[in-house]
Amino acid sequence: MAQRISAILAWPGLLRLVGVSVLTLGLQLNGYGADESLLDYAATIADGRAAVRQAMTDTHTPSASVALIDGERIVWSETFGYIDQATQTAPGPTTMFGIGSVSKVFAAMAVMKLVDQGKIDLDTPLVHYLPDFRMAVPEYSQITVRMLLDHSAGFGGADYRNAFTTAPILDYAAQVQRSLATQRLKHLPGEMAIYCNDCLTMVEPLVAAVSGRSYPQFVADEILTPLAMTHSRFALEPFAAGSFAPGYSGDRADPQEFTNGYATGGLYSTPSDMAHLAMMFFNGGRYGDVQVLSEASVAEMGRDQTLDLRFNPIPTLRWGLGWDGVAQSGLAAVGVIAWHKNGGTLTYGSEFFVAPTEKLAIMITGASVKFSVGPLAERIMLHALAERGRIPAVPTPLPDTPQPEQPATAADLAAIVGDYAQSETLLRIESAPDRTLTVSTLHDGAWTEIASGLKRRSDGSFSSDAAPTVAYWAFEGEGRRYLAARRPGGFGHYLTAIPFGQRVEPASAAAAWQGLVGQRHRSTTSSAGEEWAAPLSPAWQARVGRRWLAVNEDASSIPLVQGTPPQFSLDAIDGLPGYLLASAISTTSQIVNPTGNDSLARMFLKVPVNFGRDLSDVVIETRDGEEWVRYGSTLFRPRASTPLLPTGASTIVIGNDGFAEWRRLPTGGAVTITGASAWKLYDADLKLLASGAGDNSAGVAPAGAYLLIYGAPHSAIALTLATPG
Repeated sequence: MAQRISAILAWPGLLRLVGVSVLTLGLQLNGYGADESLLDYAATIADGRAAVRQAMTDTHTPSASVALIDGERIVWSETFGYIDQATQTAPGPTTMFGIGSVSKVFAAMAVMKLVDQGKIDLDTPLVHYLPDFRMAVPEYSQITVRMLLDHSAGFGGADYRNAFTTAPILDYAAQVQRSLATQRLKHLPGEMAIYCNDCLTMVEPLVAAVSGRSYPQFVADEILTPLAMTHSRFALEPFAAGSFAPGYSGDRADPQEFTNGYATGGLYSTPSDMAHLAMMFFNGGRYGDVQVLSEASVAEMGRDQTLDLRFNPIPTLRWGLGWDGVAQSGLAAVGVIAWHKNGGTLTYGSEFFVAPTEKLAIMITGASVKFSVGPLAERIMLHALAERGRIPAVPTPLPDTPQPEQPATAADLAAIVGDYAQSETLLRIESAPDRTLTVSTLHDGAWTEIASGLKRRSDGSFSSDAAPTVAYWAFEGEGRRYLAARRPGGFGHYLTAIPFGQRVEPASAAAAWQGLVGQRHRSTTSSAGEEWAAPLSPAWQARVGRRWLAVNEDASSIPLVQGTPPQFSLDAIDGLPGYLLASAISTTSQIVNPTGNDSLARMFLKVPVNFGRDLSDVVIETRDGEEWVRYGSTLFRPRASTPLLPTGASTIVIGNDGFAEWRRLPTGGAVTITGASAWKLYDADLKLLASGAGDNSAGVAPAGAYLLIYGAPHSAIALTLATPG
């Protein structure tokens, strides 16, 4: 999504300029009177304005909005850029942005509202409220309501099928629940916390079952209305033109984005509306004369939930209920506690910080997922704290001095050298003759070096002299060996550490998978307890390099609209026999273990926090004598057996399940389609050539092209392939 912004004028006193709108300065809410002696944060605003503009330029973000809140005042509210490139129309005070996963704060609030009403207990199993909830392993009955809110339920992560679309999909939460009924857990409930969108999506049926109202209606009635958030709503239908900030692809505005997991990331709002929410948190759940949440519920949302987990290897990462953390690291480094939540969709980036004891908050949104909201929010908050005198000055970087070198022993090297997997990539750590380390990552099937010359330091970590604050080390936990990474954050004034990958071993001929015991697997293990995969069975060997095509991804799915190939693939991994790389549409490639079962390649990673998220099993299903793939809730048919489209006239009948049909063109020619609800035309490499709906011509297609056809169940679709001459 290539984007660019207009030139931005620098006069903050004007209410509307080309590319920038200053909305409110020092606005008093709820009847609080103005106090001319109050701090105006002029220096903070000047620095923040420049930083926002630079970040927009760097990330090609067309529009952005910010609000800084001090107590009951919005001390700075400003929009930037344009929502209409042709007219250079600036966003206004009521222009809505998708806030993405900041919506999870509202999901937690909805649950806590029902706790306040005595209708939900956080530590009661979910099945008590949703008796029809099922999963494919019995441990699902141990999942409590709290585990949905603190990401510890054990779900695979996120069902991306139809999660982001250009038309509303109103039953997405039901889709997720149906899909979970076929899935295993990736870890025992409450064992660890791994970021999990499906956890929050399941809040929707929970709230509906307990309250008797749909989740969007409950949030509107019980949260948005009492908080006077009059320009905040879920995208249940198309918004009026000009009411929201669109993303841009080049010079063209993107269609409205529908994030269909409402509790997970579906709310649209404005920073000024979000200011009302911040004020409620400042005041122990009260906004104006309304007690929106009890003081106890607000406190529980802001309590460190990781204290209740069995395994939390990085104690500085403190999950709240709905919050990414209840002690944001950059502010904690200067002695200030802040709750924080990041949000990102395919179109938007957002960040929400609330420092409850300081009564200081920031909300930033931008119409690009690449917009650097987190660093911006941290920067503005630190400048505000310095300007009000809470901290002596904006912090400066830590000394960039290497720790003393301590030559690595053979045991030191053996403890860290190896291959590590995470949800985003694979990492390989190798030792050089001088006992330094090299780090490589797997990209497009090849290992690419990303760091070298890493020396062992006195604290046991490995770092280079050139970048001494970027360090790696290995540790054991729960019978597995993990790679941890540490690097500077913010102004370089603090270090962040996170589990970065889980070590996997090459296949051993002696390894033998012996079945499931609840959620645990018995297998041959290494000395550190890592699971070893056996060599691929003949069935899995035959699938290496094969490709499958999606049949139940909606035509309005944004990845498909943007041209992402609707394909699933299985590939071998250089140096890691016995494992496979699975790749599908919206997800990065993930490693799976097919050992011991010819129809199930298991997600097996258990990496806490964020690098073990969004995993799925690969399930082989036999349909009409062919091997289809189920990956999460997405179903794929074999690409190699795609039926050929005959020349001349033909008819396709959509099956009872409503799955889209694929056809391959044996020869080039003009294609005409009649009766389809939607269609997409791809070349032989699955590059999107054209798309449309209803009765239409797909134009001239090359030989080997693929046609994806949508229609209602049992509908007949007429096709004509007219060859030249």
